[in-house]
Amino acid sequence: MKKSLKEQVYSGIVEKIISNEYKPNSILTENSVMSLFKCSKAPVREALIELCKDNYLNSIPRVGYLIPSCSLQEIINILNFRVDLEVSNLKRASTTITQEDMNNLKEIYLRDSSTHNQTITNHWYRNQEFHLTLCKFSKNEYTYSILFKTLKQNSRFFESYYSYAWNKKTELKGKYHKLIIEALEKNDIDSACSLLKTDIESVRVQLIESLSTNS
Repeated sequence: MKKSLKEQVYSGIVEKIISNEYKPNSILTENSVMSLFKCSKAPVREALIELCKDNYLNSIPRVGYLIPSCSLQEIINILNFRVDLEVSNLKRASTTITQEDMNNLKEIYLRDSSTHNQTITNHWYRNQEFHLTLCKFSKNEYTYSILFKTLKQNSRFFESYYSYAWNKKTELKGKYHKLIIEALEKNDIDSACSLLKTDIESVRVQLIESLSTNS
């Protein structure tokens, strides 16, 4: 299904933020976005408003749209919250997981692991899809909506982790995703929860190292 102009502008800006082409604390203007995407003011303005609602941008009157930065403490808080939310949600889902749920999760993992030369943006979307699919197991729409919003915040600093992990050759490459699937297939919910916690915390550790090195 073809995206509307607003959707194209929205996703295009998000990709540039995730890949760090648009850097934190830089300013976007309506005119610069119109020129980049070669479209009129209306869809650009609609996209920018939506991006502000989703916390990708902050509107500054008479200046433009600021790409907010994340402090180290904010990053730690977000990832700690993800651990609490995702692990407790998976525990609650232990009695409601279906074979269809597992098939969907495995399909995402296999699609991700078979893709070569991924961009940071593509990898992020696949990673996000895995965690959101896992979250759906509890059939709790409110929890899903909260995680969806939290992952949008996560995307703002994903490039820092990924670049650091690539250089250090410590990028996880779906290692824990595979192990989580294997644990769930054995109905070992405790191991699956422990692996999910480790998956998220390993990103936190490397991000702290990365940002501390660059500070």
